[in-house]
Formats: sequence, C-alpha cells, structure tokens
Amino acid sequence: MKRLILIFIAGFATALLLAFTSASSIINAASAEVNQIDGLYVFTDCTPVAPYDSLGLVNIGFITGTQYENIRTSLIKQVKKKYPDANGLILRPDKKGVDSAVAIILKKNSQ
Repeated sequence: MKRLILIFIAGFATALLLAFTSASSIINAASAEVNQIDGLYVFTDCTPVAPYDSLGLVNIGFITGTQYENIRTSLIKQVKKKYPDANGLILRPDKKGVDSAVAIILKKNSQ
C-alpha cells in the first residue's frame, strides 16, 4: 500500500513538472505562422518574434498596379537581387506610393 502511494506521488510530481515546462510554450493570441513566398518569409504589418538581423532597405517607387500582390512581388524580387542571403523581409506599404521592405536574416533557434 505504501509503495502504491509512493508511485502515485512520484507520478503526480512528474506530471506537475511537465505541466510547468510546457506552460512556457503556450502561444499568445498575437502569435501567427508567417507565409513563405519565393523562399522568403514575408512579414506584413508585423515583425518577427524570433531574433533577426536587418540587412538593409529596398524601395520601389511607382509600379504598375496598386494591388498588394504586385507590390509584394516587386519587393521580393528587389530583396532577392540586392540581398541574396536574406531569408525574410518586413514589408512597409506606404499610401504615398513609396513602398519599402527591410531585408532580414532570421537567426537560428538556439534551443
């Protein structure tokens, strides 16, 4: 009987420990999975949660069409041409016609 109680307490303690370690991986309401387009992670109206290095800025002036997809495609092409090591970009649409993007390299997860 004492052995059964000890096994129960050990199991409960293990379950409690696992509950606390998994609590750190809970996703908050603002978390999302970013889309990858043409090999680049595209962040629009947001910034990565993961650490990253900024490589530089690319701008496009007036382009044919004002659709988001046209702007995004043009900025992706510019980033890939100017910063071939980039694995992502942060889009910065501008209503005045000068859209830009920050080319970034997302750092590897150290865990």
